[in-house]
Amino acid sequence: MRNTVLFLLLILPACLPAQQSDADILLGKAIAAMKADAAVQMDYIYNVYDEENDIVQSDKGVMRLDGDKYALLMNNMMVWCNGSVQWCYMKEIDEIYITEASSDEAQSLSPLCIMEHYRENSTKSLEKQGGVDVVSLKPVQDGSVSRVELFFDSKSLRLKAMYVYMYGQGRVEALLEKYTPSCKFPAASYECPVKELPGAEIIDMR
Repeated sequence: MRNTVLFLLLILPACLPAQQSDADILLGKAIAAMKADAAVQMDYIYNVYDEENDIVQSDKGVMRLDGDKYALLMNNMMVWCNGSVQWCYMKEIDEIYITEASSDEAQSLSPLCIMEHYRENSTKSLEKQGGVDVVSLKPVQDGSVSRVELFFDSKSLRLKAMYVYMYGQGRVEALLEKYTPSCKFPAASYECPVKELPGAEIIDMR
């Protein structure tokens, strides 16, 4: 009988369902809230820092998100994704890069994609800073990203900022404001207007 009780005590933790952390619960609610808002639009500031914490690239514009569709319309770079194909237009060199929406390049640009991806593939922690909840995500698998920090408004759970740290390469910072939910954009809003960029070289990487 004693051996039976000991055996049950040993296997009981493996039989119990894993408990969600506070960070995981908050992240799940934030993802659900963004999806419930349907198409959203935000002003978008994009900064790239090097290892010495100096800004090496900066841009700003408008971001639109609607599930797996998105558009990032900045001064020097424009990105469109209709859920299956992504177009990235680099104004300075007048080139359009085309990739699959499931590619690493495409998945690294949409905040919603990043939130969903790293929720499943990272360890999580939560820190409260006044009226902001900061969720830190550390990937469990080797890759170029060492940590992702997501800043949410504590009341609305809307994303305010996102920092993506890369091994030996500094970080990418996205600052979001003027969050407008329940927008209605035509399907063409998530596709590159190739005809309006007649001189651009098209590089299909699919």
